[in-house]
Amino acid sequence: MLSLLALSCPQCSAPLPRAARWRTVNCSYCGATIVRGTETVERESFRAALRRANADVPGGRILAWRGARYRVLAPLATGEHSEVLLAERLGALPERVTLKLARDSAAHSVLLREAAVLQALQELSVSGAAYFTRRLPQPLGTGMAEGLGDGARQALVLRYPTGFWGSLQDVQQASPGGIDPRHAVWLWRRMLEVLAFVHGAGWTHRNLSPAHALVHPRDHGVLLIGWSRAQHATGSAHAAAVVRDLMQSAWTVRAVLHGDSAGDPGVGAHTPAPLAALLRQCSEDAAACARLGAQGIEQALSVASREAFGPSKFVHFDPAPHAGI
Repeated sequence: MLSLLALSCPQCSAPLPRAARWRTVNCSYCGATIVRGTETVERESFRAALRRANADVPGGRILAWRGARYRVLAPLATGEHSEVLLAERLGALPERVTLKLARDSAAHSVLLREAAVLQALQELSVSGAAYFTRRLPQPLGTGMAEGLGDGARQALVLRYPTGFWGSLQDVQQASPGGIDPRHAVWLWRRMLEVLAFVHGAGWTHRNLSPAHALVHPRDHGVLLIGWSRAQHATGSAHAAAVVRDLMQSAWTVRAVLHGDSAGDPGVGAHTPAPLAALLRQCSEDAAACARLGAQGIEQALSVASREAFGPSKFVHFDPAPHAGI
């Protein structure tokens, strides 16, 4: 007896080309991508799983953006121009994203400009781009988001950076007495590495602060966010903006060393003299920042770190050491 095998799309039941037996194809009727596998999935099981993936959560917030539906998982922050949410795309291929929703009509242009800046940074082809563009926010696009009950709002959607705990502002609030100075070294170094790359490509951030630096405790990583004021320039305008970035990076580190107590950021009561001196110089002396640049400061930081702490070693970082106490 001759056994015949019919190849059909598990989503719409349309016939598939014979090539689906050995490679990935797209259904010509519904557009679904069909991946070859060793297991047979019954159509009803597939459709039941798809219905579950698309199902609304009672009491959950669902919004629509660019033809897809997203479930809001948690609020992340409220900024000057936007409400920032963690959301997940509903469907067979869920994806977590960061949604920045304009707080009012005046913020629309701010989000559009930030999206344009981030896209330009992702398109850089200078040396180091393959590495550093993955360490910058990755935009998925802009467009009107609907469904939150307050009308359509402009949205900037970003790929969600997994593993990041929160901002250095959150760290500052969780450590009112300031962080261990050993952590200040790698935090500042990660910021300087990214700044050296973007400065070399003619860009500057122009709005660095503890709120605009996300921290990855496990990997000792820092992601700089809040690029709406970034600019591309040359000559004296670029040089002045570079100095501003470098001084702001030093003040950001001073803030997390100082903690959440009142007053202007010091350098922390337990910060060794070599590190404290470099932080004061780079946060208060514009000429020193102009002379050193991001790479020069990073080299000086390595020297100060060795003088203060000896050879480099990995030290576990707990961004909220007093949680639950």
